[in-house]
Amino acid sequence: MPLETISVSAGGIFLPWHDVSISISAEEAVRTATITGHIPPGVSPPWPDDKATLTANGTLLLTGYVRDLRPDQGPGDWQATITLVSRTVDAVETSILHKTGLVENKDIKGIGEAFDNLGIGIEAKGSFEMIAKHQIEPGESLYSTLEPLARAEAAIIHDTPEGKLAIVKKPEGSHSGGLAAGINIISASAEFSGEGRFNPTIVRGQQSRGVTAQALRPEAKASAAGRSRPKIIVLDGEATASHMKNAVEWEVRAATGLAVSATISVVGWRDQGGKIWTPNWLVYVRHPRIYLDQMMVIKSVELTQDTKAESDGTRATLTLAEPRALGGSSSGSKSDKGWTAPEPKAEYSAR
Repeated sequence: MPLETISVSAGGIFLPWHDVSISISAEEAVRTATITGHIPPGVSPPWPDDKATLTANGTLLLTGYVRDLRPDQGPGDWQATITLVSRTVDAVETSILHKTGLVENKDIKGIGEAFDNLGIGIEAKGSFEMIAKHQIEPGESLYSTLEPLARAEAAIIHDTPEGKLAIVKKPEGSHSGGLAAGINIISASAEFSGEGRFNPTIVRGQQSRGVTAQALRPEAKASAAGRSRPKIIVLDGEATASHMKNAVEWEVRAATGLAVSATISVVGWRDQGGKIWTPNWLVYVRHPRIYLDQMMVIKSVELTQDTKAESDGTRATLTLAEPRALGGSSSGSKSDKGWTAPEPKAEYSAR
């Protein structure tokens, strides 16, 4: 498998390097990259907060900043390790500056844009409910105010290669070629756990307007297979009927994604069509030793490349979940029953 041509620009210079690792997740708002290499003598290194981009064979993978610089002088060698982070780091770590902290009659994208005082950028795919009123907490970050709203819409938030926040409700595409034991899988493992699974899951909340029982004491409940293990969750934000139903169904599906997962290592960073392995994309996986024969969704990707002769070269490690964990469907599964995921149906009522 040929090496990817990695181009790292940081602080106005192109960095020479000998190994790189990139971490991207569908469930995290900030991707990171770590580069180790030699900076020529007399050349000033990139410093924390310098702007940075990283591409692989011309494909943009990260837009952001230098996070850390760690120069290291050994007995016979000198190198520097540099960490990059997406622009979205400021959506996670900094506080919103807004005159009132209140917006009215906007959907989640509109709320994000109203509070995006740093110009990070919001992309949203799908339709979202209008929210009558949203008030931020003092000191709250853009991500922390949007994340509960996303859960109430059965959506996830992650970053884009351009360094923007993306809000999506389902897997965004399918990789070509698939993955199969003995063909393109180097190693595979799976984990099945009962931790985090509950039955029933109950979401409770309150609406900002009205004095009826449905405004003050709404409740949504979803059941799953298995023994009785009740779990009550308080919804942040406006507890409309659709938000309550979405939230409880999302909690049940997300629990499946945490309890059952696979980790697969492959040679190279790209599928058979040339696309880099991407979180929140689907891929068909067939591996009898981990009882898996179905479409899966990629939760996270670790892309590594090392040019040293004794290294593993160019590899991708994919963390995979049952598609329902990120809003997809599971039709056509031939896997053993351990991979079976619930299809929760919410019941809405007033207590």
